[in-house]
Amino acid sequence: MHSGGKTIHLQAGHYQAKIVTVGAGLAELTHRGRHIVIPHKPEEMPLAHLGKVLIPWPNRVVDGSYHYNGKDYQLAVNDSVSHTAIHGLLAWRDWQITQQSASEVSLTIFLPPSYGYPFALVSEVIYRLEATRGLHVFIRTQNVGDEIAPYGAGAHPYLTCNLQPIDDCELTLPVSEETCDERYFTTPQRIAQTAIDHTFRTLPPDDEWEVRMTSPAQNMSTFLRSHQPWLQVYTGEKLARCGLAVEPMTCPPDAFNSGISLIHLAPGEQHQMHFLIGSE
Repeated sequence: MHSGGKTIHLQAGHYQAKIVTVGAGLAELTHRGRHIVIPHKPEEMPLAHLGKVLIPWPNRVVDGSYHYNGKDYQLAVNDSVSHTAIHGLLAWRDWQITQQSASEVSLTIFLPPSYGYPFALVSEVIYRLEATRGLHVFIRTQNVGDEIAPYGAGAHPYLTCNLQPIDDCELTLPVSEETCDERYFTTPQRIAQTAIDHTFRTLPPDDEWEVRMTSPAQNMSTFLRSHQPWLQVYTGEKLARCGLAVEPMTCPPDAFNSGISLIHLAPGEQHQMHFLIGSE
């Protein structure tokens, strides 16, 4: 046991992964020995929510406060810069290993009711390596309480082309040209000095989309594919721009207040999201 909890090693074909139980986090993913996500040492606490699972909300709740079903709630404000409650309640909790094989692991956790979030959830994250495709990630949550719960989910991997500075990489994003200007890479473009920390509505809705980053110098591409309606992209200034945060999300920031794409999880109901990370 270390500060990241326990470390799980997965392998399938030329893919290898390291998972830590704290935050059900992705600590490393390689293909043919080259990094696909920014890695961190399993025994160290990573910066910038590197690889963590975000439940029961991704991104931020403004001022940590929200109103739901006629009641006001106050969450702990844990990001002093933006004065928000950031990235849910499970990123720094130790998850339990419930099933494990050479290429797959399942981690589960019980989220009990608290003053700021008085709803009871059981969450499961499955990491499954596939030799021909990459790393499948399934995030499942069931409401085990007796009240409807506001819910959102996401994840926080940072794509990289073997730690090549992203300035030298080309990027393509699955967003509508009508909702952003050309600098947001609707066609492959070099990132150069562009700084991004932006939430996008993905296109087309409900179909599988892809974020792709390509390094000519490394002769490789990395990608993340999902069906989620929202996507946060961040150029990783906190991590020396050696990777790009690509965060599939079920809802945008502050959905607990806006209600946009917020999931109302009924007692006994389960929600699942999936994404895939790979390299070519």
